Amino acid sequence: MQSLIKFTNFLMERNYALEHLEEFAELIEPIVHSDGWRGYQLKPLTEANRVTHRCKVLVHFTWHCRDYLLKILEEHGANNPGEVINGYIADSPVIQAVSYLANDHKHAGINPRIQRWGLDIAPRYGAPFVIGQMQDFPHTLKPTVMCWGDSLPGIEFAGRAGVGEEVFEFNNFEWKYSCNIEDKNGTPIGNVWGMCEMTFHTWLKVLTDHGIVV
Repeated sequence: MQSLIKFTNFLMERNYALEHLEEFAELIEPIVHSDGWRGYQLKPLTEANRVTHRCKVLVHFTWHCRDYLLKILEEHGANNPGEVINGYIADSPVIQAVSYLANDHKHAGINPRIQRWGLDIAPRYGAPFVIGQMQDFPHTLKPTVMCWGDSLPGIEFAGRAGVGEEVFEFNNFEWKYSCNIEDKNGTPIGNVWGMCEMTFHTWLKVLTDHGIVV
């Protein structure tokens, strides 16, 4: 999730929310590069992790960053930053669903008198899944495995694939977890990974639109 990492490192570099980033240790972890640069990256998924739980943490973190976005706009002198952000949210059914899911998780239920977004679709978590893909395979059709369930099972790969004269061992798979999201009628409307990435893309756009370099 490039947009999530970019936004998180933006917060870290400006000493925003450092104490709060520790709350999301299940999701992100600090890293130090050889040149001394410090930042964050997504924590790898392990067999001990529950996919649905981590998805809920991801949704909560994504929506929580709205508060930091508000603070940044205030510090840069934006007029009515709350209304500015709400304008972007009003144009994004995806962010409205994220808002609903985050508040449902945080408060163990939705109060229609307080919750503003997503009430019309009442989104809910569907089936969790894990996708593994060999990203360094130089072909559009990459070796991929997909598992449905709430954890990453122990999997071993044996084999290789060739492209032209090059042969690639089945290793270095990149794992991604997510949960399908459904509306109140059970109709799929997306998945957590994609919806959160789109939300962070919007958070970054808000900053860019207001002349804040990320």
